[in-house]
Amino acid sequence: MRKNILLFLLFFLPADGICFFFSRGSDKTPEMFESIRTDFEKGDCACVLEKADALLKEGPSSEIKETAYQYMGSCYEREGLADRAISLYKLASGLYPENRFFSARLAGIYLDTSFYENAVTLFTKIVSVRSDDLEANLGLARAYARLGFLSRAKTYYSMSVALTNFGNPEALREYALLMIKKRDWPEAEMLAAKGRESEPSDAFWPRIQAKVWAGKGNYKKAWAYMNSAIKLAPESRPMALERALYLFLAGNTAAAIVEADAALAKVPNDPLAELIKAMALFNEGKTGQARSLFESVSRDGEPFTAKIAGAFLKAAGAGK
Repeated sequence: MRKNILLFLLFFLPADGICFFFSRGSDKTPEMFESIRTDFEKGDCACVLEKADALLKEGPSSEIKETAYQYMGSCYEREGLADRAISLYKLASGLYPENRFFSARLAGIYLDTSFYENAVTLFTKIVSVRSDDLEANLGLARAYARLGFLSRAKTYYSMSVALTNFGNPEALREYALLMIKKRDWPEAEMLAAKGRESEPSDAFWPRIQAKVWAGKGNYKKAWAYMNSAIKLAPESRPMALERALYLFLAGNTAAAIVEADAALAKVPNDPLAELIKAMALFNEGKTGQARSLFESVSRDGEPFTAKIAGAFLKAAGAGK
């Protein structure tokens, strides 16, 4: 009867700013814990953290303490308190080494906060025990990619996409972009085909196929795939400029100039569009027209485009 009365009161207490505590007695920790669980399921982290502190002072059983630590760590993360979450997960990992939740969440925080070496250490321990752990494999892939170890990243991305039978679009996209960066054209091509099967209306995948063929030096095929991508995303300015670049590289300078002019009509003085047009004009022997555009890009463009423009200016004799 007393428990029923307490539950009745719990449902009718004001919700805002009040965390209801059970009275202390012989052992109220199970009831206190159930209250914390309810708050956690409701997303009320303020109450969870307040009650959990009180619960831990009562000396709960090891099982209750273990789950309470999980709730507390998750709430610290939700509240953006990464330092507190790290401290708690370190403590809990020592107390409950068999519970992968704590080491996995700690590794995830390290990954998100750019402590990639620490993330690698913890994720590696997890996969050494359970090689098919998706979160740990994907965490290792991302950590190694950000550290610049592309071959190691490939190993774990490959495992990650295999574990989901290519059913994780986010991981598949990351893996494909990594293979473009690594210049692993066969792997990138295979991933693009898989991605296009699962997301046929997404321009991302034919664009990846275009990048693969450009990487192989076949700019006509790259242009054809970019056409397919643009049909799916006709308003994409970056893809339109990429297509113009493929036209130039394929030797179709006239078409490249038309594409660049179309881009410049929408955004005048765009450095990349100017660069593409200037290179096409230069190849057509129209050095004077090209020079003024190269000078504009050299002055106003990003470092990479400005450097290319500067090289063309020297080739055109402007540096003499």
